[in-house]
Amino acid sequence: MRAIEASELSENIEQLCLEISTDLPYDVTEALGSFTRKEESPAGRSALDLILENARAASELGVPICQDTGVFTVYLTLAEGTAIMGDLADEASKAVARATARGALRPSVISDPLGGRMNTGDNTPPLVEVETGSGETTMLGVIAKGGGSEMASRLAMMPPGAGWEGALDFIAGVVEKFGARACPPLVLGVGVGGGFERAPRLAKKALMRPLDVETTDPVTRAREEELVERVNRLGIGPGAVGGTVTCFGARILEAPCHMATLPVAVSVNCHALRRKTVQI
Repeated sequence: MRAIEASELSENIEQLCLEISTDLPYDVTEALGSFTRKEESPAGRSALDLILENARAASELGVPICQDTGVFTVYLTLAEGTAIMGDLADEASKAVARATARGALRPSVISDPLGGRMNTGDNTPPLVEVETGSGETTMLGVIAKGGGSEMASRLAMMPPGAGWEGALDFIAGVVEKFGARACPPLVLGVGVGGGFERAPRLAKKALMRPLDVETTDPVTRAREEELVERVNRLGIGPGAVGGTVTCFGARILEAPCHMATLPVAVSVNCHALRRKTVQI
């Protein structure tokens, strides 16, 4: 049995929060560059060029990519026979607070959402997801999602007969209605199955999947490609100025569900897909 002290992960979490706030992952910038060459609208290409220039400047200057530095979610997948000792939620909060101070990150988290809505002042608490894996490595990941992306995300409890076509119509409809407000071009994380509470968690976790590694299951890969093509036909375009690139990536995660249901969630993310995973 391997034991990992939660306090030992705190520094890793802090560093990940700082890195993703200023540096877009390589797979994201490569995908944006690839889709820039596919954009048919001059205004859309100009918007994409500005997005890439902003990402370069943020990295060089060490400043946040966006003024909305988002809410952090910490993912910890434990290797087989590994346990966490200590209070991970508390250590993650301390790490996020330190990163907020060091990186001059805008505090965006409020407490008492239906009441006083007081800002916690340090982006705490983060969301923490822990699961056990079957492999030999423990993986730690962090993602930051802004308010515009979260406001565009949706869940539908669909009848099982809706199938993939129904899910595709639902996701495309969400983007058509709300996508322009979420700073396109977008990356879409889709969660299917699991239930009312799990599908959205799957959808957000799907955003952690790299864009430069093909999905191994051919059926799922075909659906991801179809989703990108469908959304790009909406014509919203980069920066919502119109164009042929509204979405530059999609990933789908599935889980078993009740035979009478088809839960489908879409976690919309703007072009600043701020996430990173490291091995512990």
